[in-house]
Amino acid sequence: MRLGWLSAVAAALASCLCVILLAGCREAEAPSATPVPTSSATAEPAISIDSPDSGETVSVPIKVRGTASVFEATLLVAVKDSRGNTLCQVVATASEGGPGRGDYEVEIAFPPPVGSMKGSIDAFTESPKDGSVEDLVSVPVTIAAVQPAIIITSPPCGAEVKSPVLVEGTASVFEAALSIVIKDSSGQELARADVLTSEGAPGRGTFSQELAFSPAGHFQGTIEAFSQSPQDGSVINLFALPVIFP
Repeated sequence: MRLGWLSAVAAALASCLCVILLAGCREAEAPSATPVPTSSATAEPAISIDSPDSGETVSVPIKVRGTASVFEATLLVAVKDSRGNTLCQVVATASEGGPGRGDYEVEIAFPPPVGSMKGSIDAFTESPKDGSVEDLVSVPVTIAAVQPAIIITSPPCGAEVKSPVLVEGTASVFEAALSIVIKDSSGQELARADVLTSEGAPGRGTFSQELAFSPAGHFQGTIEAFSQSPQDGSVINLFALPVIFP
């Protein structure tokens, strides 16, 4: 009887050992989980400002270059002071609209500060739903107190202008001669006038000229003041001020 009981215990132990060994084999044979690769790359921002560089000192007119992947290839570029006040804002058009990526380049002109000041170049889009700022990128700069050859002091940048508009400013140009042109958003001339300033270069004189025009509809245009090269008659010292025709 005792021998039979021992045999039964030995058989049970052997059976348990087999179960443990089989489980270990199955666990060893089970394939290990393949780790899912993760990407550390971040998506490129919708808008970039490639020039000017962060911290660079710039002078008016300020040239801004970059790339963008935005709806209808349209974005806004603004120069702001250290408190966030907009000194001038223009519409920029990239060479390609989203989902592609295109290049853009604009020149922003406004009366320069009387002293060097901190500011920023901001590029962004506006929400078609509520006009809120989207895709904002901002580059800090120092705006130098350097006067370009021609400055339009009135109307201010981005102002709504109606016909006739009084254009005023200062200039230091050869023989005191300059031209003022009003253009629509496509670059078509709406009005032109040749003007003499109160003093020629190397002095700096003032000018004031009233121009009448007939825009068709609400759009952004420009008031441009420039002189001509005495060598070949090409446009020099261009100051292009963005305005709105209501």
